[in-house]
Amino acid sequence: MKTIPLVTFIELEPAVVLQKRLQQAGVSATLHDESKLERFWFMSAPFAAIHLEVPQPQYLSARRLLLKWDKEDHALHSAVRCPECQSSRVEFPAMTRKFVTPVLMRLFTTLHIFPEEFYCMDCHYTWPTVMAIQPQLDNLNWPVNSHMGDPRTARSH
Repeated sequence: MKTIPLVTFIELEPAVVLQKRLQQAGVSATLHDESKLERFWFMSAPFAAIHLEVPQPQYLSARRLLLKWDKEDHALHSAVRCPECQSSRVEFPAMTRKFVTPVLMRLFTTLHIFPEEFYCMDCHYTWPTVMAIQPQLDNLNWPVNSHMGDPRTARSH
């Protein structure tokens, strides 16, 4: 039976906990660990390689359960989440896993021709592994914590 990725994790332990919880709720959840594949094909340390998958007919009910549990007790706190839509259906690196293309793409990312990015399977957003934090801006697009122009911080010459 075809399975669909439901949640992506960086570490195995929280994935196992969530898998058992889904199974206790009657959902046939399985773990798919791509860490060995990433280590071999992508020539790098695996990252976000643990995928919790469910059979296609159970996907919607499993997703509803996860959203409910996340509201109740933050069940997805250790999952990799999309910064745009908060989906937990994420792939890393953001490239196909078919035939020779991953090897070429990995070569390009190693040479810094292409960035290494996450990919959201729901909204198709991609983002880098490290994101710059944007300062909070006021109505005039000045940083909120800026002291520029503040007479209390002006230096006397």
